[in-house]
Amino acid sequence: MSAGPLVASATGIALLIVTAYVLIGGTLSTTEVMAEAQSNLVAYQEARMRTAIEIQETVIDNQTLYVKVKNTGSESIVDFPSIDVYLQVDGEPVYVPYGKDTETYHWNKEYIDPDGVHPGQLDPGETLNLSVTCPTDATPTWIQVVTPNGVSSSAYIQTTGE
Repeated sequence: MSAGPLVASATGIALLIVTAYVLIGGTLSTTEVMAEAQSNLVAYQEARMRTAIEIQETVIDNQTLYVKVKNTGSESIVDFPSIDVYLQVDGEPVYVPYGKDTETYHWNKEYIDPDGVHPGQLDPGETLNLSVTCPTDATPTWIQVVTPNGVSSSAYIQTTGE
């Protein structure tokens, strides 16, 4: 009997073992990534369910709109640049970016009241006071504030004398 069929059989078995190892390793890696993604999604959804905000007051002073946003949920809000603010001006929606002094519209965090626990974070029960700078010819009629995880509150803007 020649050694050729034995070597070919041994090589074929070795290739099958290597192929099975690579496939099983890839499957386990993919499963681990999917499990981590599912876990992160659940944690994100739980945080979203605990988040709630409410616009308490809006005041216009010249070209600045002051807004009080109360955290009525049980989740702290910490990433202020990721908060989105939208206005309705002359029937059109306007996105207002955070802290961009070169933009026509921009908003800034003024202060948090009270801010005794976790300074700089909007904890449950605290109120964020923010200012929205508008062009002098703009008259906003509605505002919406959206947290980084997608929870929002909106209100009509009361002008002086209403």
